[in-house]
Amino acid sequence: MRLALLVLALLTILNVSAQQTDFPEDIILMKQVLNAVNDNDPLHALNQFSYDSYENLKITGDPEAITGPGYKKTELRKTLKQTRVFFAEKTSTYIYDEKYGFKEQIIGADMPGFEEPVYPIYNINFQSTSIYDKHYIIFDRKFVNPISNKGLKTYIYSIVKDSTINGRAVQKVRFDPINDRNPSTIQGHFYLDKQSLAIASAHFSKSGDLQVDARHDFKYNQDLNLWFNTSRQLFIKKEKDKKEFELFGARLQVGTEKTEKKKNTNEDLYVFLKAANNDFQNSLDTDYGRKGLVIEVLDKAINKPVNYWDDYRDKVDADNAQFESYQQIDSVVAATNVTKKLETLDKFKVGYYPIGFFDIDLKYLVKFNDYEAFRLGIGGTTNEKFSEKFRLGGYIAYGTKDKAIKYNVNAGYRLSREKNTWINVYHTDDIQEFAAESFLTDARVYSLFEPRLVNIPTFYLYREYGTSLQQRLLPSVLSEVSLSRKRIAQTTAYRFQPGDIQLSEYALSELKIGARWSPYSTYMRSPNGYQERTNGFPVLSAQLTKGFKDVIDSDFNYVKVSAKASYELLNEDKSRTQFMVEGHYASGEVPLTHLFHAYPNAPNKETILQRFSVAGRRSFETMYFNEFFSDRIAIFQGKHSFAPFKIASYLQPELVLISRFAIGNLDDQQQHINVEFDTLEHGYLESGFELNKLLFGFGLSTSYRYGAYHLPNFEDNISVKFTFYLEL
Repeated sequence: MRLALLVLALLTILNVSAQQTDFPEDIILMKQVLNAVNDNDPLHALNQFSYDSYENLKITGDPEAITGPGYKKTELRKTLKQTRVFFAEKTSTYIYDEKYGFKEQIIGADMPGFEEPVYPIYNINFQSTSIYDKHYIIFDRKFVNPISNKGLKTYIYSIVKDSTINGRAVQKVRFDPINDRNPSTIQGHFYLDKQSLAIASAHFSKSGDLQVDARHDFKYNQDLNLWFNTSRQLFIKKEKDKKEFELFGARLQVGTEKTEKKKNTNEDLYVFLKAANNDFQNSLDTDYGRKGLVIEVLDKAINKPVNYWDDYRDKVDADNAQFESYQQIDSVVAATNVTKKLETLDKFKVGYYPIGFFDIDLKYLVKFNDYEAFRLGIGGTTNEKFSEKFRLGGYIAYGTKDKAIKYNVNAGYRLSREKNTWINVYHTDDIQEFAAESFLTDARVYSLFEPRLVNIPTFYLYREYGTSLQQRLLPSVLSEVSLSRKRIAQTTAYRFQPGDIQLSEYALSELKIGARWSPYSTYMRSPNGYQERTNGFPVLSAQLTKGFKDVIDSDFNYVKVSAKASYELLNEDKSRTQFMVEGHYASGEVPLTHLFHAYPNAPNKETILQRFSVAGRRSFETMYFNEFFSDRIAIFQGKHSFAPFKIASYLQPELVLISRFAIGNLDDQQQHINVEFDTLEHGYLESGFELNKLLFGFGLSTSYRYGAYHLPNFEDNISVKFTFYLEL
C-alpha cells in the first residue's frame, strides 16, 4: 500500500513538473490575463459607457524630410518649411452601446490654417484606443498585440517586479519578440493589477527604421472594478534610416535628409500625439447619433472660439504659450494656398484635376482601342465652387480611326448632402463593347489607361437618354436606380433574329436597380459626407435589369440578374489573398450585345509575340475575343500576392499566382446571326503568374489554358503580356 502511494506521489510530482515545463510561470500568468479580458475590457464588461477626450497632433522638425517622387512641392512640406510645425487638435466623446457598437463622436475640431479641417486625417488610426484588441495599431500599421492569443506564440514574457498604481498592487511584465526580424512585432512592458489581472499601465516601443514609443495610462474605478484609460501618448522619431508614412497624400520621411547646404547635419521630423481622457460614465448621457459609424464629425465641431481650447490644452501641456506659435500657420497656409493644393492632390487621386469651379476628368484624355485607334477627348464636371446643389458635366471624344465624335452631357441635383443623394439626367452618343455587363455601383476606378481596352476589337454604337437616382442608403450600402432608352446600331455584320426578322438596329427601354454592400467596412461621417475608413470583406454587389417591350418603341422584353462578391485577406507579412465570384443570368429576348462574356483578353492573332499586349485586372488572358458568349455564366478568380521582394529601395517586385474558372451556357444560339462563337458548359480553366512592378510600374504576366477548352496547338494556349500597376 505504501509502495502504491509512493508511486502515485512520484507520478503526481512528475506530472506537475511536466506541466510546469510545458507552461512556465509567465505563460500561465498570461493565459490567466487573457481569460480575464472579458471582465477587464470595458467593451466586454459593460453594456454601455462613454468618456470625453482631448487629443492633439504635432509634426515638427526638418521640412526637407518631406520627400518622395511627386511630392517635392506638396502643401504640407511648404507649410513646415516656414513654420517647422503642423498642428491639429480635437475634442471627442467616445461612446459604446452593446447594440450599436463603439464610436468616436468628434465635437470640436481645429487645424490652424484651414477654413475647415482636412477630414481624411481623422480616418488615420494613429494609435489604438484599446490595448485589448487583436492588433495594436500605430499609424494604420498593425502589430501583434502581446495581450492576445497570437501574442503568446509571438513574444517572450518575463515577470520583472511588483509595484503599486492607484494604491493597488501591480506586477510588471516585460515582453520581447521571439523573432526580432518579424516586422509585425513590438516590445515593451505593462503593469497588471495582481487581483483583477487588468492592465494598469502599458508602454510599447518599436526600433529600427523609426523609434516609436507608445504609452497608455489607466485609473482604477473602485465602483466598477475596472481600469479606464486616462491618457495616451505616441512619439515617433528617426533612429537609423529614413522611413515614409503618408499624411494628406504627402509622403513624410522621418529621417536624415542631406542637402547641398547641410551635408553633415542630421535634422529629424518628429511626430507627437497626446490624448487625455476623463469623465467616464457607465451609461450614455449623450445621444448615440448616427448608427453604423466608427467616427462621426458633428456639424458643429468646426469654428470653435479660440478660448474653447484653453482648458483642454492644459490637460496635456501645462505651458499654454507654445500653442500660440501654432496660430502663425494661418497666415502661412493662406499665403502658400495650401488648401487649394490639398484639394488638387485629393482629386487627382481619383482622376480629376480642378480648375476653378470645374474638375477636368483625366480618364477621357487619351485612350486606345482596335476600333477607334487613338481616342482623344476631354470631359469633367462642375464642383462645389459652382454649386453645392447642382452639377453639370460631360465629355467629348474623337476616334482617329473611325473618325467619329462621341459625347455625353449630364446634369444633377443633390437632394441630400448627408446621404449624397443625386437625381441625374443624361444623354450619351458613344460606343460600347459587346456583352460587357457593368455594375451601376462599382466605385470609380482611375487608371492612366485601361489595360483591357487596348485589345477589344468589337463594339456596338448606342444613343441613350436616361435618368438616375444615386444614394447611400446606409453607410455600408450604395444604391442606384436608372431608367433609360437606348438606340443600338452595329459596327459589324451581327444580326439578332428573335422571330422572323433579322435586326441590326433596335431600341431598348431599361430599368436598372443596383446595390453595393460592404458589411464589414467601417465608416466616418463628416460635414462633407461619408468616407470609408477601413476596407472590410466580403464586398457584395447585385443588380437587376428589366427590359420593357413597346415602352417608348422598345423592341424586347427581358430580365437580367447579376451579382458578385469579393474577398481579400491581407497577411501580416504584406502578402495578400483575393477571391472573386461573379454570376450573370438573362431570360427573354436579349441580343448578343447585351448578353455576357468572361472578360476575354487574348487578341485574335496567330503567334505568342503577335498576341503580346497588356494584361487586364480580372480578365481571362488566354481566352480569345468573341470566342464565348453566354446568357448565364459564373466566374471564379483567385489570386495570391506574395510579399514584395526587397531587392533595392527602387526595386521591390511582387509575385502573384492566379487561377481563373468560368462556366456558362446559352439557349437559342441560332438567334444570333453572322457571328461564330462557342459556349462554356464544360468549364474554362487558366492559371498563371504575374511579376509586377519591375520598372516604373511595369511587369510581366504569363498564363496557360487547360481543361475542356485546351487547344490542339500548344502555343495557342499560352499568353505572355506585360502588366502595369501604378499607385497614385
